[in-house]
Amino acid sequence: MSVMVGRYGRIVLPKEIRDKYKVNEGSRLIIRESEREIMLISVNKYDKPTEALYGSITPSETIEEPKKFARECIKRKLAESFRSETYD
Repeated sequence: MSVMVGRYGRIVLPKEIRDKYKVNEGSRLIIRESEREIMLISVNKYDKPTEALYGSITPSETIEEPKKFARECIKRKLAESFRSETYD
């Protein structure tokens, strides 16, 4: 199935698609894109609103970079606290 993109980038979803996915006037759709695709996902598909956001953002850092930063901060704070202690 295909649709035409109209003026201002608008598209009209065919009635059978709107009915099948319960998309009505005012319904919210999530737009996901990849290198070669544009996907419209009905928010109604999800039981929890936060599930709809899963995968919509790709992290700019690997998981190790924040861990490394946190470890360095902890080490620095510990070193500072040991230096500032005075022993009687």
